[in-house]
Amino acid sequence: MTTEGTKLEPVWTIQSSQEYLLLLDAMPVMLWTADSEGVWHHVNRHWAEYTGLMGASQGFGFEEALHPDDVQPTLQRWTLSIVSRAPYEIEYRLRSRDGTYRHFLIRGMRVTNDLGDGIAWVGTCTDIELQKQAEQAAIDAREAALSTLSVVLEARDRETHGHTTRVTMQALQLGEQLGLTPTQLQDLRLGATLHDLGKIIVPDSILLKSGPLTPEERRQMERHAAEGEQLVGTLGFVPPAVLGLVRHHHERWDGQGYPDRLRGEEIPLLARIFSVIDVADALRSERPYKRAWTVAQTVTELRAEAGRQLDPQIALIFADFLEKEEEEERS
Repeated sequence: MTTEGTKLEPVWTIQSSQEYLLLLDAMPVMLWTADSEGVWHHVNRHWAEYTGLMGASQGFGFEEALHPDDVQPTLQRWTLSIVSRAPYEIEYRLRSRDGTYRHFLIRGMRVTNDLGDGIAWVGTCTDIELQKQAEQAAIDAREAALSTLSVVLEARDRETHGHTTRVTMQALQLGEQLGLTPTQLQDLRLGATLHDLGKIIVPDSILLKSGPLTPEERRQMERHAAEGEQLVGTLGFVPPAVLGLVRHHHERWDGQGYPDRLRGEEIPLLARIFSVIDVADALRSERPYKRAWTVAQTVTELRAEAGRQLDPQIALIFADFLEKEEEEERS
């Protein structure tokens, strides 16, 4: 693609007039046109002025300006539109001339001739950086409030001080190792932060009891998973995957967990991941009724519970991770 203002050679009917090219350059937003196969053949001067792209560009014609993390999803979405002929809409980050990135909303529409044949694509790039910053600020404020809530809960449950922070960090490490998407990692982080919110309804006499729980006390303790889902659901902005983690993080691979006795892959993926982290942290934490287990003891237990209490693949991966981490600390 050549991107030097309006000096590009028109290659199809919709670009055949100089008036059309002048109109594109006169518009106050970034505009582009592509052929029926999706290859960009013209951009107006606002695109060139912002990106600094001049001369030939790779692929469809816009990849060079994209943030590296946005290239693959953008190409997938653009290719899907070309094949399906459906309108194109996606958000991605574009590099400016000074090397910084801003968020843009890109829209494209297929243009046809009188016979209905596709002859071109035309589209716009709208700067939405301020909107994205406002959205991120709202997310940050929300998560700060939720983190405060988890700290308040931990202050009540003295046995698990620092538990939420630890398991959230480790869950994200494991999630990245398992190849979760950014959205899944965000849901995993939020679910880990809120996983024990339901313990608010558990009486201190049970929550802080140093000895074994009676059957009735155990039933009351186990209510915290389902109650936590309901409490988190009242927040109104929590994704279903987060609710699934909160409700099901005490399910067991063999179907003997709670609250719904799900088994195997019936248990949501994020809940299975977090369950491994939660169990490992409980083993390595000191309690009034037990000492903290060593990494070696924890690794042995994780491997023993793989396929019983815990997802076998996830448990073994995290056991290997802990073992490797300890070896690196010793060296």
